[in-house]
Amino acid sequence: MWEIKIKRENSLPDPVGYKKAFDDCQGQELRDDLEKKAMGIAKGGFGNIFMIMFTLYMTGNMMNIFTIVIIGQFLWQAISTIAKMDQAFSSLENRGISLFLYKLIYLSAGLLQLGVVLYKLYNIGLLPLNSADWIDLVPLHHQEEIVVPYSYN
Repeated sequence: MWEIKIKRENSLPDPVGYKKAFDDCQGQELRDDLEKKAMGIAKGGFGNIFMIMFTLYMTGNMMNIFTIVIIGQFLWQAISTIAKMDQAFSSLENRGISLFLYKLIYLSAGLLQLGVVLYKLYNIGLLPLNSADWIDLVPLHHQEEIVVPYSYN
């Protein structure tokens, strides 16, 4: 009768690029790679700021459809950048690194983009921040006049 015996030992080496257990050195390299990737995602919003500033400078301070469309596009981009923060870092969640600092940097880039666009809206006059913009809300003060009859005798 034929008899087959299979030994359950790890006599074969692991395949190339795969290990069940990480050394301290390899674990640290993986952590460094994840942190570099997270920092790259976090700093991605800062690259757009100078392009936004230059484009908004080139539109000028005239009120026309071109300026409104460009400002609207950059305003939507800044708001969607802030709103999609969790989606941007979803590939790095639960990978053993803290993403708080990277998310804070990403948020600051989005808020800076939003600030540049709001500053442009203020310069054009579409953002009501001056007291003259709210003059209609100030109640009118009517002087009451009193007429007293005066007679010459």
